[in-house]
This record gives sequence, C-alpha cells and structure tokens, in this order.
Amino acid sequence: MGKRTVTKRTHQVGVVALARETGMPQSTVSLKMRQGYTPDQIRQMARMREGLAPKGASISSPKPPEEQAPAPGTSEYDLVVRGQERMEAIDQAKLRRAEALAERQELENALKRGELIPVAYARKWGSRFIIDGRDELLKMPSELQDIMATESDPARCAAIMQSYLERVLAKWQRLEELWSGGVAVEEKVA
Repeated sequence: MGKRTVTKRTHQVGVVALARETGMPQSTVSLKMRQGYTPDQIRQMARMREGLAPKGASISSPKPPEEQAPAPGTSEYDLVVRGQERMEAIDQAKLRRAEALAERQELENALKRGELIPVAYARKWGSRFIIDGRDELLKMPSELQDIMATESDPARCAAIMQSYLERVLAKWQRLEELWSGGVAVEEKVA
C-alpha cells in the first residue's frame, strides 16, 4: 500500500477513533496530530500517561489480554484510516469513469456534428484515391500505345506522356490538399 495521505475528513474521523482507542481527549489527540505526531507516537504517549512502559520494553506484570491495546495495524484508528483511503480510491475511480464517459460523449457528439470522421472511413477514402491513381498509371501503356505509335515527333510524345502523368498526379495532389485542409467543404463534396 502506498503512503497514507491524511485528508481533513480522514483526520477528523481518525481523531475520534484514536481518542477512543487511547482514552485521551479528542482535543489533545487533534493537537498532537497537528503538531506532527504520528498515531503510533500518540499511542505511546497514552501508554506512558497510564504508567505503562512503551511498546518493546519489558513489563513486570502484564495486563490481562482483554485490557491490552490492540496490535498496530488492527486498531480502530488504523481501520478508519484504511476505510477512508478505500473510499477515496473509490471516489477517484468514479471520477475517472465520469471523465472517460464525458470524453466519450464529446467524441460521439463531434462525430454527429460532422467535426470528426472514423479512422476506418478516412483510411478507406485515402486508399481509394491512391488505388485510383495506381489504376490510371497501369492503364497508361494500353491507352497511349496507339497514340504514341502514330507520333513521330519526340517532343509531341513527351508532351502526351507528361499530360497523362499530370492527370494521374492531379488525383494525388487533390488528396494532399484535402488532408492539409486547403480545400473548402463545398469542393470536397463535389
């Protein structure tokens, strides 16, 4: 378990439990905790006030088991603190869940408004542009073979090839313009 963080709520509930456990007044326990004493130090002070030796020292005549203080970690104070820590962890989990649900709802609303599109749709759409360009390039030899066979001027052949390639590259250029946001929405639909 991580380091305990004592919140005001835990501190207030813990003071009551620790005061009940040690038999000290709540105001004294609260004062000692504000002064920086740990619960174990406060327990030790209470034992010394009662005339008992601090834990770890030998006691000549031990009290009967029903009168001895509970072992550390099983006291009412420790149980209250652990319970408060669990409640805080549950509250934090609920908060994270609420934030995740709110973020999910925001994304769904953005999808409905048309501000976002699913990644699968964008991939399919981009792939379609690339495949159309590839198909145009693959059709080039069959479409140009008759035209090129009749031309004897090399400059005219180069111009025909360049115009065909520019037509194919224009598809990919349009895709680049769409990705960068350089095309208006009306042009995208058309």
